[in-house]
Amino acid sequence: MAFQNFEEVWAALGRLYSDIVRLQESQQQLVELHARSVSAHAEQMKQMAERIDQLVESQQLLVDSQNRMTSTVMTLAGNLTHLAGMVESHERRMERLEGQ
Repeated sequence: MAFQNFEEVWAALGRLYSDIVRLQESQQQLVELHARSVSAHAEQMKQMAERIDQLVESQQLLVDSQNRMTSTVMTLAGNLTHLAGMVESHERRMERLEGQ
């Protein structure tokens, strides 16, 4: 592009400068938008990590509770077996006493 005079050169430089300023402003806005987006994602990730920690803690409490229930059921089963043996023993004793 050839310029006819200094005024055309100066006008072209002015347009170029204006375009550069607009691009810089646009770029700055994009950088700020990206920074806000990254910050929002970081906060979401923090919240998700907290929720995961809560779920892990809840799961551990459930496992502990299940283990206690299993232990209690096993104790009850052992006690029932022991009581059943005592009942059989007493029934045999009663049968012997009745038979005398």
